[in-house]
Amino acid sequence: MEPNTQMSHKTELTTKKEGSLRNLFYGIGLFIFAGLALTLVTNPIASYKAKEFLLFIVGSAVLYFLLVSVYFIGGLWRKVFYISCLLLFGFSLFMIFYLATHGTAH
Repeated sequence: MEPNTQMSHKTELTTKKEGSLRNLFYGIGLFIFAGLALTLVTNPIASYKAKEFLLFIVGSAVLYFLLVSVYFIGGLWRKVFYISCLLLFGFSLFMIFYLATHGTAH
């Protein structure tokens, strides 16, 4: 009898449920950001404000899809995802209080 000397290969399996959940999040993102971009067509705004709004949409979409991709890599990257979400949450709270106390001139 000879021993079985097959090499084991590490393979990553993506379950069908995880893949469909990723597609769901991508679809939600496309729906949200396409809807935001559509408001540029349906609501007339000044050109300089339209440029700023478009930059906001593109920046937010890049951040959203990057975080969704990082989450589905798994492992240590899920911790990176959660830390990024906590940092965004903290920055948002900071901006709420900062803008409430430092009003802008209209």
